[in-house]
Amino acid sequence: MAPTALGFLPVAQPLDLEKSIESGQVFLWRRHDGWFCGPLGGKIAHLRQVEGGLEFEMASNSQEEVIAAIHAFLRLNDPIEEILRQLQADPHLREPLQRNHGLRILRQDPWECLLSFVCSIDANIPRIRSMINALAGHCGQELSLGECRLPAIPNPETLAEVGEAKLRELGLGFRAKYVDPLAKTIAAGEIDLESLRSRPTDEARKTLMLLKGVGEKVADCALVFSLDKLDAFPLDRWVRRAVQEWYFDGEAIPDRAIQAWAKEHFGGYAGYAQQYLFYRRRLDAGRSTF
Repeated sequence: MAPTALGFLPVAQPLDLEKSIESGQVFLWRRHDGWFCGPLGGKIAHLRQVEGGLEFEMASNSQEEVIAAIHAFLRLNDPIEEILRQLQADPHLREPLQRNHGLRILRQDPWECLLSFVCSIDANIPRIRSMINALAGHCGQELSLGECRLPAIPNPETLAEVGEAKLRELGLGFRAKYVDPLAKTIAAGEIDLESLRSRPTDEARKTLMLLKGVGEKVADCALVFSLDKLDAFPLDRWVRRAVQEWYFDGEAIPDRAIQAWAKEHFGGYAGYAQQYLFYRRRLDAGRSTF
């Protein structure tokens, strides 16, 4: 049995673990026996927010490595006070910033993030989880820590061997025609996802959109939630409605125009602004869960 690292990580900055994990960014994290349980670096992590910071549990023989992984996942090195100060200059963001103080952008594994958001096309979170569970079950991959068990997203090489027909049988539906070539392309090394982290945002977006099934929204989600491109602005129906209603008096604005406006209006932290707009618009519509 692998050793388990247990510990406490002091956090003296705005952080709401619950809102961050349950804000539609990640799909496999869940509550388990008073903890949040989810994949982190190929293992399961247990996280629990308590006064002054986070308690954690993770299979590892190095507490320092676990703390570094948590720091990276929760983006605890972001200049969050400066980000919030800039966003509060926008009157439409002041209320959601106050109501959702501590909501953070999360940094995920690029492959897991991209695959999850391709599976998210025209699907709700229970359906996304069902698809990923089916993939993990077929590939025989599972993560466990104590009594918590989660599906492990198959790596590109494993998934590339499944084939489109089997992916359809596993419940991916039309998404199978995207996931199959996606896995094959990444497995073949034709696109190195990690290398996109160091490229300009527009160049990284264009590269991602070379992949079948990856449109602007999926590409921008991968950019913000896994590749450190906080200036990207994922645009779904919730954010589109929020921008049109709150900034353009309900006028129907083309997506390209919204993207250009967001880049100018929010600058380098457009990804954070998008997450607060997304969260507020869903709550205003009576959608309290994801």
